[in-house]
Amino acid sequence: MSKISGRRLTLATALSVVAASAVVGLAIAAPAHAVCTQSTADSPGCGSTSSPAPTTTTDDKPTDGGALPSSGPTITAAPSPSTLPPVSGAATVKGIFTLGNGSPLAGATVTLTPVDEALPADGSTITPTTVGTATTAADGSWSFTLPSTLPSNLQTYADDNGGVLSLEASFYGQAPDGTVLTGTDYVDAGVATGSATTEGSAAARAEATDTVAIHPDTDETQVTPADSTLVDTADTPSDTPMSTWQSADGTSATTFNPNVVDGVDYSAVKPKIGVPTCVPSKHVIKQHDYYTSVGEAHAYYDTTAAFEYNNTLSSTWGVATSVDGEHWSITGKVSRKSSTGHAVGFANQGPHWAKRFQIPVEYQDVDHQLACPNHKVTHSYSILPVKYDIPAGGDTARYGGDVRNKDGVAAYRNSNPAYRAVLGKKQYATITSGTSITIGYAAKVFGVTISLDTEYGTSHFQKITAGSGGEEHDIWGAKGKISGNPGVIYSY
Repeated sequence: MSKISGRRLTLATALSVVAASAVVGLAIAAPAHAVCTQSTADSPGCGSTSSPAPTTTTDDKPTDGGALPSSGPTITAAPSPSTLPPVSGAATVKGIFTLGNGSPLAGATVTLTPVDEALPADGSTITPTTVGTATTAADGSWSFTLPSTLPSNLQTYADDNGGVLSLEASFYGQAPDGTVLTGTDYVDAGVATGSATTEGSAAARAEATDTVAIHPDTDETQVTPADSTLVDTADTPSDTPMSTWQSADGTSATTFNPNVVDGVDYSAVKPKIGVPTCVPSKHVIKQHDYYTSVGEAHAYYDTTAAFEYNNTLSSTWGVATSVDGEHWSITGKVSRKSSTGHAVGFANQGPHWAKRFQIPVEYQDVDHQLACPNHKVTHSYSILPVKYDIPAGGDTARYGGDVRNKDGVAAYRNSNPAYRAVLGKKQYATITSGTSITIGYAAKVFGVTISLDTEYGTSHFQKITAGSGGEEHDIWGAKGKISGNPGVIYSY
């Protein structure tokens, strides 16, 4: 096989994106056999207590024969370690509510309730605790600043969630004809500040503002998910953007119009302001564990890959919501930063290997009931992650979908030249801070496809290690420079 003409050999010194103390921890990744569920033919090293060694005896590197663009700089000094700047001041959450047609919803009351308020396992109904209320401005925007000292119950929720208080922000109103109009956003408040600042609380304060439209809620019959939706489904990575609306089986529902009920279009209908409010309550319909993709790692030419997800959940989920139990949309986000008590991951996989990594997460399908002055009780729904939970007899973690298509010469050609770098022989690059990975299709939960972001930290990382092959070990970031915010490190 021909070598790449004109390619230089790397003389880089060690590359690390983290401090030396963090790097030491990276060597203690869980062995691949501890979480592997696939055959050895499908996954090198899978099912074995020993890990495959990097390729070191060949200088051949596959190419398509054409001249390759610049591989980017050889990094000759480790970047300064990332530090977590402390945040200060009381946390503020905010958002925007609109009518179905996008016009601002002004003068409306937004009610905030805690996401982590326990829901009884027996399915009995609770009335959610009100944390506070806000009123939308002329442009539909609202904001709420939490007190510096939280009530003890809210502080406990935040402490158990890595310094993040996750809140549900809801609007309930009625159209002039009595039809209930609702809208729900999910927001995170980073309440851990100063010297107690956590990675989660800092990330929560950086979250973007959501815009949420209100829609008619006329469903008076509780929807129960079919038993088939409790079956775990395979991870199928996709580059296709998630559709705004999807059916209960996860397929696109592009023709669905949530604003039309029985031929009446409520997209421009303004709810009555100041009328008696509806009384909310909620309960769990079903809960189940689903394996969820939380990261990935890549190894192409003469390299090996490692990934670890250690001790705490460190992800922010897109919440799926529905007004009828049949059509779903991702609305807002909720952070799960609770302790798992486990370190799971894989090490020394490669070369020519790239997979996602999945952990078991317990989810709840929650029924939100509204009792309104017209004596009608309506239902809407949300799908929420709860905690890391290994099902009886299940894997502590497992491999997800194959993502090797992100690596190699074609992917390298299509990468941003500014994001490229060269990894020296027998050196490694690790991303553990200041970046996150977005997974659009993380799991199919109760039939609905959900998304998430995983924030990298000292306990959540991706690592790539080079062998001693004579050709360059080219790497690049998915969304930024290796020394900045790469998201994922790809390999060629």
